[in-house]
Formats: sequence, C-alpha cells, structure tokens
Amino acid sequence: MRQTRRTRSAARAIPRRAGTRLRLPLAVVGATAALVTAVATPGAAAQPAPPPGRTLSVTASAPLPALRQESHVVGRDNGQSAGYQGRSVWIFDDTMLRDPEGFLSNSGAVTADLDARDGIDLTSTTPFSTADTGAPTELMPLTRAERDFTDAHAQPCATGDDYCGTVFGFWPGPVVADPARHRIIFSYGKLCRGAPDGTPCASGFVGTALGTGFAQLDMRTHKVSRITVEHPDPAVTHAGPEGVDPALMFAPGKEFASGSMVLRDGVIYAYGRCDTTVNSCALAKVPAARIQDRLAWRYYTGSTPDGSPVWSTDPDAAVPVGAGNGPAGSTVQYVPALHGYLDTYMSLFDNVGRYQTAPTPWGPWTEAKPMFTGLPTDQLWDYAMFAHPEYARRGGLTQFFSYYRPQDGSQQLVRVDFDLAKQS
Repeated sequence: MRQTRRTRSAARAIPRRAGTRLRLPLAVVGATAALVTAVATPGAAAQPAPPPGRTLSVTASAPLPALRQESHVVGRDNGQSAGYQGRSVWIFDDTMLRDPEGFLSNSGAVTADLDARDGIDLTSTTPFSTADTGAPTELMPLTRAERDFTDAHAQPCATGDDYCGTVFGFWPGPVVADPARHRIIFSYGKLCRGAPDGTPCASGFVGTALGTGFAQLDMRTHKVSRITVEHPDPAVTHAGPEGVDPALMFAPGKEFASGSMVLRDGVIYAYGRCDTTVNSCALAKVPAARIQDRLAWRYYTGSTPDGSPVWSTDPDAAVPVGAGNGPAGSTVQYVPALHGYLDTYMSLFDNVGRYQTAPTPWGPWTEAKPMFTGLPTDQLWDYAMFAHPEYARRGGLTQFFSYYRPQDGSQQLVRVDFDLAKQS
C-alpha cells in the first residue's frame, strides 16, 4: 500500500513497530477490534419471508459538503454519533493531527448544528462542549495500570523485553444516547500494539485484540469512564498484559455491540459476533440500566412459529439475523414513519451504501438494496458509512450518512430520501 501523509503521521506519532495504517482493512478487523479474523457464528435456520406491509424505496440521493472538522484534524475514521438534548455527539477512531503532528486511537466532538442539508460544522475538541476548540485529545483515558505498564516498557528497553514499546489503543464502536441516565454509551475494542514482532503485543497487521467493553460520557459531569463489569468473565478481564481489566465484557471475536446498537423502550439491542464478509451478525439484548451486568444479557436464538423471539442466557447459542454489520459496522435505527427498523451500511470494496428494513431488531430483514455510491478512489476503498438519526427528517424518511474517504482523510456526507412502498 502506498504510504500517505496520514499514514506517515501515524508512524511518527506511535512507536515505529506499531505500524502505519489507519483502521482501514475492516474486512479483517471488524468495527471494534475483532482484529484478526472473522469469527463464525452458529448456523441459523433460513429467515422467513418478510410479512406483507410497507418498506422503503430510495427516491433521491445527493452528496453534501464534507464534514467541517477542527483545523488540526488531518483525518479520522469511523465517526458514529447520537443525539442528546439538541446536540449531536460524535465519536471517532484513529485520528491524525497536524501542527503539531499526532496520532490518537480515538477522539470526540459535539455540535449544535442539527441541520445537515448544507453540511455539518463539527469543530469542537471534546464531545461535551461546542466552546472547546483546539487540537483534539484522546477521549478514553488510560488506567493507572495501563500507564504504569507503558512507562515500564517505554523505549529504550532492557534486553529481552517482549513488551518493549507496547502502547494501548481503544477503538470506539456504536454509540447510543441514554437520556434516562444522562449519558452517552458506546462500545470499544481494546488492543495492544507496538511491541517487537513475534511477541504478545506485536503490531502485526494492526495490533492484538484484548477484548471489548463499554464506556460512557456523563453529560452532567463531562467525565469519560469505562463501565465496570458486574459478574465478569475472568478469562476476559485477565486478558491484558498489564493485569486485570474490570471493564472488559467480551473476549476478542465473541463480542456483541461491535456491529451496531439501537436503544428502544429502555432496551439496548446489540449486534455482534459478525461475519465481516457478509452483512450478518448475531443479536443480544440488555436493559440499558443493566448494560454493565453480564448476567443480564440475553441472546437471540431464533423465533417460534408465530414469530415470537426466543432468547437464551448462553451467548454461544446466538444465531445470525442477517443484519447489523458492514465491513466497519452498520447503523440500525427505529424509523417512526416505517414503524420498523432500518439497517444501513457500506459494502466492502464497491463503495456502495445499502439499506434493508425489518419490523423488529431480529428481523426478518428484507434483501439489501443500494442507496448511493461513494466518491471514486484510487486508494483502498471508502468505508465506515454510518447514519446519524438525530439529523433525520420526515419521520426518518430523509436520512443523512457519513463515510470515511482514505484518499483525502475526509468524512463525506450524503443525503438520501426514501418513500414508503408496498412490499411485493
């Protein structure tokens, strides 16, 4: 791959062995650090045919001006958001900076600009205040154990130090607003990288996955914190080289909420254990108030003949539902005008944004159809397309999407207009 200014910036900002890529080849890594391989999910019975009713058809799509970001930002990918009290809160993954050059594995911003028809101004430094300006900083703070570990293994290192140059990274995933508890929730994948080749935290392609957890933005205190897991799985919480991490919920490759999350009637539906070669994930649910309790999670295992969902306490029993995951994740949202759910994502390699609908989070999902094609690129491919429901109009029939363009580091915006149509 030809090295770009963005990748050169990353190489200078993190240890040399940590590699120089943004989070690009997501057919391999997944949305929240399913970093190395797609994990097969248990087989499921064929999805039943969609019931008669209403679905969506695209009537128009149009590119908009690219997201207007803070001037220090060279490029940052992912870019998922949620609306909260008249503002739009955005959380990004790998972030390249200029003047001075820098590299962050995550960052955030907030805007009061909720009219996307002429583009979106997103120039704040933090996800809490539009008054915060200047170069973005890393959103997720290191724990004391992580700081001590990286300091102990900072270069120059003792001979034979297998963790020499190790750094931790955090890739945020889907974002939901939980106004009942005055917070924004997002999933994240934790990884270590930067160590010598052949050692436990070698960068390899992008790093070594350690697990997935959840973090929250307290919108009253403006604090960012990882959510400590109740009833944790010791095999997961002891996975990090720095010692116990009480905030890791899922093991690498077994995570939920890596594909998409949607909060409806107090319940979070989390798509995960995704097959990154197709748009299909398994599905779990948990009360938003109990997201931290591993024993409160339930996993979709299929439906009864009358269409009622069946849920299990066993995550290994979860089956694919045919939605919830593009190569970088997807956006599942409830659309009031449809009285149902819309799943949108960008396909791998072809730059095409696609959509499908369902009456419930578990389906049955319609066949995916194209909405628009991203800008031509001669550098990898466009990816990480997400909807931003807080910008939607006409009861969700007008949607606004962003996607990341590696060629110039921009977040491109697109408007798509739908109309209701009878299912054939």
